[in-house]
Amino acid sequence: MASITRMPPLPVERETSMWDSFKNGIKQSGLPWLFIAPSILIMLFITFIPQIYQITMAFQDFRLEHLRPDNPAPFVGLQNFERVLITGLNVENYNFFPLLGFNFVWTFVNVTFHVVIGLAVALALNAEHVIGRRIYRALFVLPWALPGYITALVWNNLWQQNDGGINLLIKSINDNLGTSFSTNTNWLGEISYRPIDLRAIIPWGVVIVCALIAVLLARRTLRLGLTNDGGRWDISRTVFSIGGIIILGAAAIFTAVDIVNGSVATNRVVALFDRAGAPTLAFYAVLIANIWLGWPFMMTVATGALQSIPPDLYEAADVDGATKWQQFTNITLPLLRPAMVPAIMLGTIWTFNQFNVIFFITGGGPRGQTDLLVTQAYKLIQQEQQYGAAAAFSIVVFFILLAITLVQNRITRATKSYDEA
Repeated sequence: MASITRMPPLPVERETSMWDSFKNGIKQSGLPWLFIAPSILIMLFITFIPQIYQITMAFQDFRLEHLRPDNPAPFVGLQNFERVLITGLNVENYNFFPLLGFNFVWTFVNVTFHVVIGLAVALALNAEHVIGRRIYRALFVLPWALPGYITALVWNNLWQQNDGGINLLIKSINDNLGTSFSTNTNWLGEISYRPIDLRAIIPWGVVIVCALIAVLLARRTLRLGLTNDGGRWDISRTVFSIGGIIILGAAAIFTAVDIVNGSVATNRVVALFDRAGAPTLAFYAVLIANIWLGWPFMMTVATGALQSIPPDLYEAADVDGATKWQQFTNITLPLLRPAMVPAIMLGTIWTFNQFNVIFFITGGGPRGQTDLLVTQAYKLIQQEQQYGAAAAFSIVVFFILLAITLVQNRITRATKSYDEA
């Protein structure tokens, strides 16, 4: 009778710990780490150490006299952040929430014009029958290629009240057409005249818009759920959906309560639009200048993306009887997305931190009505010399930009490949 040989048990594989995986990864990538070590050391000294120093300053009452090593700044904890966000700094015309709201509106309006104008010009110059397309493209790129400092100074001279280029142009129009437009407008200093004033309807607008977006977000969440295609809990979708519903719903409810009680003046959400809801003439001056400065970048990106689209797609669409609008929405826009979405995200960050145009044209005036977060941070350091408050202010701005980037990335799916989006 044949005997049955028992096979030895298979060895049980031990689950690799995170620390072991890290050590194995270091061993396998030792040579690449050796190559990038010099750059890491340089970044350590020129980036990371100053940032750590700035973070420590944000928790201190750091002023000019504390620059001496023998006079350390006192530790104040979160007091600087409280002064920046809630109680206010001892700075003229400083109010954080109207400043933040103006920064949001400034960024949104500028980027919208940049994308629309840049894409329209790129589409126009992409047509084969346009003569001199390369010349036009070279000329249109000049505003973007010029240093922002020079551009801002030129526009500052154009908007001057006395003998400024804009007022002289209006005078020439009056002389030739018989019109009677004002030729002595104080574009950069007028504070009382506001062409558009929406502050009376902004509270109701906040309630309607926030409630509508919260409802749409709730319906989308119920339809898609909080799990991904694999049935696992999607953390990013949960945070984005539930967090958005809570924040927007609370904004709508509390604003409605404040309207009923007549206490809208203390509402933080309404305060966001206190300055942006009724901008001064200086806002339109810097808006025109920054639009002129920014749309060539979007045109350049759109031009490159348009030239990469195969003409066969349009020929096939013509054969199928598709209209020009259908070709634009079903071929052009989807194939432009991989190039335009990162450009829009980059343009948003650039515009949000647009220092040159604001500082060298209006200086943040009149009375701080055109200040952005970045120009306010500069003033806290150079004019007020409140280094601790400026450090805390910069950290707040960093987290605001981080939140904008994450939300924008979530909506546009910029980091996903074309077939995943």
